[in-house]
Amino acid sequence: MKNIVWGSIVIMALLLCNNVFGYFYHGCVAKKTIHKHTQYIILLADYHDKTHPANKNQRMHLELLLKRCAALKGKLVVEDLSSMNNDGRMICCNYGINCSEGMLGQLAHKARELGIAVDNVEFRYCRVAGIGPLLNNIQANPFSLRSSATITALSLHNEVIDELEKIKKYDDGKQLNKVYRKTVAAVRDMLVKMRLCADQKCTVAHYCAQLQPKRYRQELEKLCIFDSSLIDMNILHSIVTCPTTPFIFVVAGGSHVEQVIAVLKCIGYEIIFATPLEKVPRPIDISVLDTFYVLK
Repeated sequence: MKNIVWGSIVIMALLLCNNVFGYFYHGCVAKKTIHKHTQYIILLADYHDKTHPANKNQRMHLELLLKRCAALKGKLVVEDLSSMNNDGRMICCNYGINCSEGMLGQLAHKARELGIAVDNVEFRYCRVAGIGPLLNNIQANPFSLRSSATITALSLHNEVIDELEKIKKYDDGKQLNKVYRKTVAAVRDMLVKMRLCADQKCTVAHYCAQLQPKRYRQELEKLCIFDSSLIDMNILHSIVTCPTTPFIFVVAGGSHVEQVIAVLKCIGYEIIFATPLEKVPRPIDISVLDTFYVLK
């Protein structure tokens, strides 16, 4: 009976969503019965648009949901560059990430303050500190930006290697282990081709100054996201290693959420609700989640 009531709560939380003035562009609810316990996963896909007019309102509702999550002894899995990750990292070469705005900013920190079990799966601190300023100032000389001129390309290489080595050790069953191995191999191949560690003294500025001018922005963007599948693997690992947790709340970038949903379906999770996925992402209204907060 308890699982039936819980399922109704979760479905109601997203079923009433509509495409008006929201920040998340996709919401999904998945469930799976594990050893007679039903586990529910709510996944919200972030559009990474800090300037959206509904951002403030959506963030308010998100923080209310965190408080409810704490009361229900749930777990948060998040991609949050502005909070410490599970390995105790949140800076690179004394450069922090100023991204406390938006849906994901400081979310892991706030959840921990509420006593929620948190997995912050972010690891690309050097990448964002070194490449982010260049993307925000695309016409700037790479050597004119302090972080780009200070952080070494080897630091970017090593943070990926560290993640690859960690994921290689995951042992979450035959199906997922196969996905992990395939992902690790693909990312390692791309990393080798990038030759980030060709010269240990080479900074991000040195590396980026050699990129083709006509494809400069595209190459910077590729450098930022070529290993995004590692975030997907960490989210999956975080979910499947907590089979007795009744409720897991996943908040991450849209591409991560979409990939995680696809794999969850392959390993036995049933999608009981999902908002439509549009060719051009449209925000959803999550203010109806207030209904979820008041239900006992």
